[in-house]
Amino acid sequence: MENTNPFIGTWKLISWENTDSDGVVTYTYGKYPVGYLIYTEDGFMAAEIMDPNRQQHDPDLPLQAAFAQILPEDDRVAAYSTYLSYCGTYSYSIEDGMMIHHVKAGLIPSWAGNDQSRQFKLENSKLYLGGKGAELIWERAVRHA
Repeated sequence: MENTNPFIGTWKLISWENTDSDGVVTYTYGKYPVGYLIYTEDGFMAAEIMDPNRQQHDPDLPLQAAFAQILPEDDRVAAYSTYLSYCGTYSYSIEDGMMIHHVKAGLIPSWAGNDQSRQFKLENSKLYLGGKGAELIWERAVRHA
């Protein structure tokens, strides 16, 4: 039996726009955020989004020493405010146009154990996810050698 789940695979973030009640548009992670959203056939998902201009005070900090717990406080604050990550399982309703991420772990502690519901639209090889004034546009990721 062929799987008809249209979400399976890896999606690359194209844009994330927030529009307030006055129509003012802002960009949480910059105008050109970097992000990937992965949906697996067995029902798991993971999302990673960052501001491409994120910085740390010591850019030469060795990778093996770059644990968040030992970074200076201002670097931890900057890292936390320029990155979003969570994972879990997902369910969706084509009829209702709803995608639900059932969060199991993530950067924002209050998300774990809760659901993130989003309206979705699939159009022209793009996935539009939105809700509460936000719209994220994703395209199928293509791996380059």
